[in-house]
Amino acid sequence: MSTWSDRPLRTASLLFFDLETTALRPDRGGRICEMAVVDAQGIRFDWRSDEAPPRDDVVATQLPLLVDHLEAGVVVGHNLQFDFRFVTYEAERLGLSGLDLRFADTLGLARSLLDAPDTYQLGTLLGHFDAAPDEELHTAVGDALATRTLFWRLVEHGGLRTLADIDVRRLQWNAGG
Repeated sequence: MSTWSDRPLRTASLLFFDLETTALRPDRGGRICEMAVVDAQGIRFDWRSDEAPPRDDVVATQLPLLVDHLEAGVVVGHNLQFDFRFVTYEAERLGLSGLDLRFADTLGLARSLLDAPDTYQLGTLLGHFDAAPDEELHTAVGDALATRTLFWRLVEHGGLRTLADIDVRRLQWNAGG
């Protein structure tokens, strides 16, 4: 009998995610200012703040929409620890409910599959595969699209076939917990 983790990557609902922030740490005033989710067909969710810093009421409206998208499949991102720190911090700060995600990180995949490039930054890793980004990097949409490209190059390079091969993990977070 087949298990969830045996599911082929080519048939899985993969969601490529990125966010941009105003600083490096949410507990020191950094705020989410862009969020994007991309799938195989293109952009599913794209939000950019019109103000700096973003207004709480706007982020409180957009964050649940983001979470709804992310919970619909397996989230793939680059250095997701950074992004998830902001998502959970903002959700807690704004009094939003929890989330339950399955995810894989291209940073971890690159570290396990590649022979120590100079850096594991997204642009450098794309260069390792002679892949140009579809859009400008350091925007949520640009980085989500670049992560999608990098992911499939890593899958091909490593001969990865299933969700288990990409080390899918689970993030559960509950408000107040």
